[in-house]
Amino acid sequence: MKNILVLSLFMVFFLTGCSTIPTKTLSLPSANRLEVLKNSLISNTLQPQKLSSSEAVVLNYLSALKVEGEGKLLVACDYFRDLSENKSLPIKEVALLHVLNDCDLSNRELKKLWKKTKISKYLKEAYIEQSLNLSIQKKLLPFEAQFSYELIVFKNTQAEKISLLKRAIAITQELNDEETTVLYQNKLKEISPLYNSEINAQNIYSVARDFEVNRNFEKARLLYEQIINGEFTIEEVVKAYNSYRLSFKVERNLKMFLLKTSEMENFLKNKLANNTGDLKTQDIWVDSKINLIRAIWTDHQNEVAMVLLKDLISTDLGSTNQKANMQFIFGSLLMEKKENIKAKLHFEKASHYEISDLALSENCQWAVVWNNYLLKRNRDVVKYVDEFVSRSTNSNFVSKLNYWKAKSLQRLKHFHNANEIFKTINESDPFGYYGIISSIDLKIPLTRIPSDTVTYNRGIDNNMDWLIALNEKVYSLKYLKDINSTFKTFKARENAMPLYFATNWYQGGMRQVTNLNLNTRNKVTEKYISVIYPTPYLDLIEKFSIKYGIPSELILAITRQESAFVTSERSWADAFGLMQLIPEKAAELSSKYKIPYKNYIDLYNPETNIELGAALLKNLSEKFDFKFAQTVASYNASTAAIHTWEKERFNGDYFEFIEMIPYEETRNYIKLVFRNYITYKRISSKKSFTIGKDFFEVPFN
Repeated sequence: MKNILVLSLFMVFFLTGCSTIPTKTLSLPSANRLEVLKNSLISNTLQPQKLSSSEAVVLNYLSALKVEGEGKLLVACDYFRDLSENKSLPIKEVALLHVLNDCDLSNRELKKLWKKTKISKYLKEAYIEQSLNLSIQKKLLPFEAQFSYELIVFKNTQAEKISLLKRAIAITQELNDEETTVLYQNKLKEISPLYNSEINAQNIYSVARDFEVNRNFEKARLLYEQIINGEFTIEEVVKAYNSYRLSFKVERNLKMFLLKTSEMENFLKNKLANNTGDLKTQDIWVDSKINLIRAIWTDHQNEVAMVLLKDLISTDLGSTNQKANMQFIFGSLLMEKKENIKAKLHFEKASHYEISDLALSENCQWAVVWNNYLLKRNRDVVKYVDEFVSRSTNSNFVSKLNYWKAKSLQRLKHFHNANEIFKTINESDPFGYYGIISSIDLKIPLTRIPSDTVTYNRGIDNNMDWLIALNEKVYSLKYLKDINSTFKTFKARENAMPLYFATNWYQGGMRQVTNLNLNTRNKVTEKYISVIYPTPYLDLIEKFSIKYGIPSELILAITRQESAFVTSERSWADAFGLMQLIPEKAAELSSKYKIPYKNYIDLYNPETNIELGAALLKNLSEKFDFKFAQTVASYNASTAAIHTWEKERFNGDYFEFIEMIPYEETRNYIKLVFRNYITYKRISSKKSFTIGKDFFEVPFN
């Protein structure tokens, strides 16, 4: 302690004694010198007179953090005061935040500081949050209201924003500040429209939507109905009607969702009958009819869906994309009836349209290939794959087409050619679904990928260098998010990978990798596997893996796919947190497994969310005898749907079964989670391993 105080006095002299000299930004000491400084601090072998100016500042900063961590806030305060006034220190503003936290500032000092301080963008949230806490402690009501209002822009959830605004409004009302009260009340209505005391034509939809977001479906639907039955434009009515019917889907009331989808189609048909020449209404009605047919198809009323679709096609209405979609759906319905030869004609017709929607175009092309594969028309598969590959720039789609071309070549006993394709897919896309399953056909092992600590190399940004060197993790993450958009070239994106690891912002790294071409993406992924396939919350995951009998790699695989390890994630379908659980299911699991849970806010808590997610996986896996594909599919779709698909589509080959899952989202979800799972297995395994052809047939645990 004596040495720390000596250094503190030395630094006061050092920082103030040079005030007349023009300031120059300090350079960070070398990594070796940093290590020496940290060790000297631990051993208390301080010799201030032998330090360079930057080393003295670093040592003082580390000393400040040390005593702060020990709870010696007054000592830390003195350090950070001096550091915050050192104009040559790149992160002097961070030191100022420590001043706010550690120093017992008087009301006068606080007001003066708040008046003169201009803080960098990446530090604003922390600055405002700390200032708000201080204004509450000091009972500085005007500042409490001001900082509450300023903080809302940084909050992720609506509930947090509303809480802050309500407090700010209560204060301004107490202070009889009518002008500011009105400002804050208007902001509250903007953030949560249901607080509008007057509902009019301009705000009724946003108010209804807000009630729905807050899961007050009854009030939301009453307002949607007012729009549907009121004097609104056709676009406004359609928007409201779509929200109205989808609200039942969000609430998991599929019977009512289907009924309201039918009502919407009938409503628009009547509109079109009264205005037959209106192309806009015509296209809107066609979309609604297609939505109805899909909903009926999803409800397994295939014959009814087919009758409606025939009627729609006979009208010859709709855009090119809509007509292609009709043919695609018709072919899909015929495939489910095992009438593949008839389906083939519809798929080929769909694929010949000039389709502007890339996803629809690929779906139509894939349907042609897949239907021919099921018909065992292997030469046609090869022909169409070559044609469609030549048109495509989507590497994932190309891998998919080529994989099944190789399977057709196997049937034709062209084993060498097939293996050459499998080898190309495996080498070009080793972290993709088709690259991984190609290793099964090739009978080659998957090598272990060590999850090493990623080393951060300096030089990307001086501020970041200082933040990381001085262990300011919270602020280094905020700074990284602020500069993330500047990484535009391959070199910049690759150099940034250690930053994502150092700050634990894995989602940022995952997003950056998707901006790279496939070959480069795979190289970066393997080199920075700890960034792209991270293992945060591993202690919790392993704890609940053991408790519920679910492999930790599967929990990681699901979590990566659902939220990219972002705790505050919320989906359009009202799924929350790391493993994206819906409140109704969470309540059910809470009761069954005695897991503490009150409401959806609890799903933002990592421990609660991961335990509920592991319990859900246990529950689902038991229903499907621990089969991987069914368990993962049921995490994304309903168990009833999976059982129906098994009964109607399973032909004994799981790889074919996965391709035949009718929900595109679920089909892709299984592939992505499988990819994640195998990659996490490669990371956790102590040696290379092969995937057996029976992977999907045997229990995964």
